[in-house]
Amino acid sequence: MPLRSMTGFARAQGSLANLAWHWELKSVNGRSLDVRLRVPPGYEALEGPARVSCGKELSRGNVTAS
Repeated sequence: MPLRSMTGFARAQGSLANLAWHWELKSVNGRSLDVRLRVPPGYEALEGPARVSCGKELSRGNVTAS
């Protein structure tokens, strides 16, 4: 059964070799899709692909990813 709620929160972290990562995703109700991304300096190139991925999976809501 697919999830249909626009309100949610998720957090995950991990590591691989000498690389560690941590991410958070927050979503609240909204009429249209508004994606806000916060990435560390030097990782700005990930913003475009992340927005495209969000647009493929989500249709509405105010989404903040960091």
